[in-house]
Amino acid sequence: MTVLVTGATGSTGSAAAAALVQQGAPVRALVRGPDRAALLPAGVEAVFGDLRDPAAVEAALTGVTAALYVSPHEPDEERLAETFVAACERLGVRLVFAGVVTDSVFLRALVGVMLPHYRGKLRIARRIARSSARPVLFSVTNFYQNDELVREDILAGTYPLPVHGSGVNRIDLRDVGDLVARALTEPQFPGGIHALCGPASVGGAEAAQTWTQVLGRPVRYAPEEWQAASARRLSGHKLVDFRKSYGFLARRGMPTSARDVARMTALLGRAPRPYGDYVRDMAEAWQAVS
Repeated sequence: MTVLVTGATGSTGSAAAAALVQQGAPVRALVRGPDRAALLPAGVEAVFGDLRDPAAVEAALTGVTAALYVSPHEPDEERLAETFVAACERLGVRLVFAGVVTDSVFLRALVGVMLPHYRGKLRIARRIARSSARPVLFSVTNFYQNDELVREDILAGTYPLPVHGSGVNRIDLRDVGDLVARALTEPQFPGGIHALCGPASVGGAEAAQTWTQVLGRPVRYAPEEWQAASARRLSGHKLVDFRKSYGFLARRGMPTSARDVARMTALLGRAPRPYGDYVRDMAEAWQAVS
């Protein structure tokens, strides 16, 4: 069962590709060129092409049973998604999507008002949910791995990611990758929308305290430094998206619900990884590199 991964050098796509390789699944990745192909895990077949090229998309999807679509941070993201979804429908490929998803009318309205740049992403999710491609949609709020954007800041003693004190639903990308890999390779994996989460909400001050405990030295919560920190790591449309998203998360908490944790545990077949475990793993990796 060969599967296709888009965004395989990005956060969700790379986690899915790694999980697929680990379970021995034949996997190919749609990438723009050899420079991106060099970033793929060993065992992933690179297929060169661009989401803006319908012929390249169709060629990449030919012969696969399921495909992961991750919407890129691009102004024409809705057109790119339509090209991919329509090709999956024509070829009978099961479509798996990870991104901004909700089946709640209230949440769609809230996000539309407070995060207007997400309106296109919500329309993409609705298009996929109504698709004939037997879709599986994973709704993700925030990754633990976003901390890696501010690695230098954390190691220098500040945690600049602005997150409301009541906490935000965060999750380890490795858990996301495991579930996406299962959805791509198990025909019986349940379709529809699945809200993914970690075991508990995490606020900015709490994150700083966790890093303090693991590193054994003070890490101060410093949301006022986010603008400068993000400009050093990001650019273009992705920078705009991240700043607006974290502006929202700084003003409003998005707590994890016990019901979502129970559902996540059932999907994984185990408890989701806690934030503290991620921090310990990451600190060990950073120290090894140093």
